Amino acid sequence: MSESDEKLQRGIIELEKGNHKKAFSVFKDVFEERKERFLQRVQDNPKSPTLMLESLHMIHALVWLRVAEAGMDKQNALELYGKAVGTVEAARTALGPLVGGLAQWAKEQNIKVVYNKARGLLAATTDLEEMAKKELEAHRRMK
Repeated sequence: MSESDEKLQRGIIELEKGNHKKAFSVFKDVFEERKERFLQRVQDNPKSPTLMLESLHMIHALVWLRVAEAGMDKQNALELYGKAVGTVEAARTALGPLVGGLAQWAKEQNIKVVYNKARGLLAATTDLEEMAKKELEAHRRMK
C-alpha cells in the first residue's frame, strides 16, 4: 500500500469517527499529492495507458474530500454530497470503460499488476459511488 493509500485510509477512519475537519485535512493532502503525481506522470509520459489509473485515483481522493467537506459544512452539505455523487458518476462513466479495457488488455498481455490495479479501482469506484449516494440520500431525508 502506498503512502497516499495509507493516508486515505487514515482519513476514512477519521471520517468514521466523526472528525470531519481532520478527515478533510488528510483528504486534501492526498488529493494534492495525487494531483501532483498525475501531472508529473503526464509530463513524463503523456502516452502511457496507465495514466487513466492515476486519474481515477485522483478522482477518488476528490470525492472523499467532498464527503468530508459536507460533514464540516452542514449548510452546504446537500450541494457537496451532490458534487461528490456527480464526480464519481462522471468518473465511472468516462473512465470506467477505459479502465475496463485496460484491465482486459493487461489480462491478455499477462500484466497482473496493471490488471489487478484496474479491477480494484473499478470496484472501489462502484463502492465509492454507492457510499456517496447513500450519504446524499440520508442528508435529503434529514432536511
